[in-house]
Amino acid sequence: MTAPVVVADSGPIIHLSMIGQLSLIPELFRDVLVPKAVWVEVVEQGVGLPGSAELASATWARIVEETPQDQMQARFEVELDAGEAAAVALAVARKASRLLVDDRAARRVAGQLGIPVIGTLGILVAARRRGLIGQLAPLLSKLRVEGFWMSAELEAAVLHEVDETPDST
Repeated sequence: MTAPVVVADSGPIIHLSMIGQLSLIPELFRDVLVPKAVWVEVVEQGVGLPGSAELASATWARIVEETPQDQMQARFEVELDAGEAAAVALAVARKASRLLVDDRAARRVAGQLGIPVIGTLGILVAARRRGLIGQLAPLLSKLRVEGFWMSAELEAAVLHEVDETPDST
């Protein structure tokens, strides 16, 4: 049986890189496609920023040129940036089992198309449940320090998912 295909947008790549946890993506997902537009955004335009060197050296990421879905991608670019539009279009074209994305608008579009999504926080929860990481609270704190915005309610809900509390660190 072949592993399900997932498509990665820049958000989870960048955010997980910020906290030294990008290796969770290949540990949780076996066939990870990265649209060329996302590669350009993270690696080329983001030189020196979190995720750039990590994605450039990632042997698990398959970079995919956007070709058959270009017309579909152009339709999504009305609402999304180029990387998000490419990721959604590639997820549709490859019938991906998941889209790894944080952006709210991209999540909404994917939902309308029936594509399941998971973001940085969902990846961390899945990794915690599988025992790939220890406590989640310190990683959420580190994300917040790095500029990742989440409400106190969302943080509490995420920690509740793994039976932690904000003060359990």
